[in-house]
Amino acid sequence: MSKTRNIALALVLTVGVTLMTGCTTFDNFKEAFFSEKGAAADTVKIGILEPQTGNDSEKGRMKIEGIELAHEIAGEVLGKKVELVYADTQSSIYVAESAVTDLIDKKPVIVLGSYGEAVSLVASQKLGKVKIPAIAITATNPLIIKNNEYYFRVTFTDASQGKALADYVFEELEQAKAGIIKMENEDTTSELVRQFTAEMEKLTEDENCIAASVQISPKAKDYKGYLEKIKASGVKAVFMPVSLKTADKVFAEAQKIGLRDVTFVAPKDWHNNDLIELQNRYQGIKIAVASNFMSTSAEETADKDILYNQFLKAYQDKFGESEPPEETVLGFDAYMIGLQAIEKAGSIDGYLVKEALKGTNHFKGASGEISFDETGEPTKPINVDVIKDGKFVSVYTAK
Repeated sequence: MSKTRNIALALVLTVGVTLMTGCTTFDNFKEAFFSEKGAAADTVKIGILEPQTGNDSEKGRMKIEGIELAHEIAGEVLGKKVELVYADTQSSIYVAESAVTDLIDKKPVIVLGSYGEAVSLVASQKLGKVKIPAIAITATNPLIIKNNEYYFRVTFTDASQGKALADYVFEELEQAKAGIIKMENEDTTSELVRQFTAEMEKLTEDENCIAASVQISPKAKDYKGYLEKIKASGVKAVFMPVSLKTADKVFAEAQKIGLRDVTFVAPKDWHNNDLIELQNRYQGIKIAVASNFMSTSAEETADKDILYNQFLKAYQDKFGESEPPEETVLGFDAYMIGLQAIEKAGSIDGYLVKEALKGTNHFKGASGEISFDETGEPTKPINVDVIKDGKFVSVYTAK
């Protein structure tokens, strides 16, 4: 059996679809997961709404790589070939509406994407009107899902990761006090900060558990005063929902003043190769970051039900890189969940596929086990990673 067939079989054994006992061939795999339920001459279209040009194109590329990898492994459903159809948002909210319209004209059964909260909100409004189901891959704005029963997401919300990171600080780091570093007048991270604070107060039963809260001015050039305040507070954990560019400046100053006994805790936006480069540059700084998936090598993975190892092997064979970005992992899972919903629905009807998506329960994907609640939000574990030997390694899982 070829490597591709082994990967496909391993995938399907864990995605929650009932398989026939003793399924050992790729033909059996196709019969079990993608049964013959339609005219083979036709195709089933899955839409990809992502930036392929412009400032956000790199993020779009990473998700598309995951989708296309999943498509190579599982390219049929209902006895038909799956065709991927694309729409380029050009990284612009002004182009988003026409991009969504163009994609709708291609008549996809389901849409995957897009990068960017504002673009996804535009897509949600238009796709909901024509009743085309969609799965957001990285967008976290709650309004995307709240106002459209046809939209789902495979990433967790800001509220979920704020809570999970507080759990990590209290349970794993055993800290009853914490600090917060955020940008002044930054509304996009307010929910993260609110949930982190609320969970810390709940766990510690102390309304004063946030011992230092620092707001950095966007015009600031000298970060010494901010870091001196953190040092004076004596906290050993600091929640820092800022950009990596700002984090670079914070780490530089922390290293200067010898702030080496503090763990800087950050949201999943940091989980990429740029952070690994920062950690290499500031080796004395402790960093922990939220992750959508369990980051370990194949030899270290304890839970063999998680598809990450099979996904990782396929990714490495195709791209030659050791560590996939989380956008790629989530793109992979979004495609697989969408395909399973079409198969479960036994139809390309939007309403039936949407109902099948609502029934997604304990889907064992590459990013972990995913279920959708009644609103389309995922209930899934959130991992917290540190960097060891130039790689992300999961050290804590919040459920």
